Amino acid sequence: MANLPFVSVIIPVFNNAVGLFKTLSRINQQHYPKDRYEVIVVDNGSIDAPEKIAKAFGATFLREIHHLNSPYSARNRGLEIAKGSILILLDTTCQPIEQWMVNGIKDLRAKGVDLIAGNVAFAVDHNSSIGEIYDSVSNIKMRELVENRGMAAGCNLFVKREVFECIGHFEEGLRSGGDLRWTKKATENGFKLSYSNEAKVLMTPKKFKALLLKAIRVSKGHPRLWLEEKVFLANFIKRVLLFWLPPNPLYLKKNIANSSFPEAKRYFVLLYLIRYLFRLISIIGFIQGGLLFIQSEKK
Repeated sequence: MANLPFVSVIIPVFNNAVGLFKTLSRINQQHYPKDRYEVIVVDNGSIDAPEKIAKAFGATFLREIHHLNSPYSARNRGLEIAKGSILILLDTTCQPIEQWMVNGIKDLRAKGVDLIAGNVAFAVDHNSSIGEIYDSVSNIKMRELVENRGMAAGCNLFVKREVFECIGHFEEGLRSGGDLRWTKKATENGFKLSYSNEAKVLMTPKKFKALLLKAIRVSKGHPRLWLEEKVFLANFIKRVLLFWLPPNPLYLKKNIANSSFPEAKRYFVLLYLIRYLFRLISIIGFIQGGLLFIQSEKK
């Protein structure tokens, strides 16, 4: 077992003690030697006492006090004390399968890459709300992010330590988009990113109200990301000037077919209307994000 790398799992938490308990329970069931990994939980201002849960599972517990509401700052605090040669970023909405850690590290080695983005499958069924079903067919397309854009979400990400040592940690204070920008920076600096279907987690989907808030929050981070990817003008025209056009139904149909709940096709019309609504609402975030970026550049 001595040749197995020591791993640090870093988990930010904000008012999701129930999710943290589920996530730590699944980590505790991993088929990886317990003396070859550590778990670091970083609280980002919770009021539901995640510290008791973290310590009950033997995890290291930290508090982020400078940049509340920023999961990237919380991750940075964990990265600062992590001892592992492999650093795993995981969210409290994700419950790993039992071979998750083994499979992720195996693929990291076998594929000869520096970062592995793991499979994110939404935990939805016939009892799920329409908001939860919409979340499952519309968000976190990890394979597409990796293969089409050279970036990944940070909810299930395996990273070699030298990547952080070379390009630094996440930008402090960000609320959304920091993981996409950071992984894009990594690939642009020559580090190799790949996708692992077997390093799988089951994600708890969001309900409708939370999705509305997320749509605005995420869209606020897009203008800056577009500038860094040098596609600002094209995306601005597409997303802002043409936002009122109905979305392409074929795209939603494809997402449903590739989702973890293909039975969602029964709700196609309702899901399509929700997608249109979110497109209209996201314009608020695009405008806010653009104005905030312009203001920050003037300082």
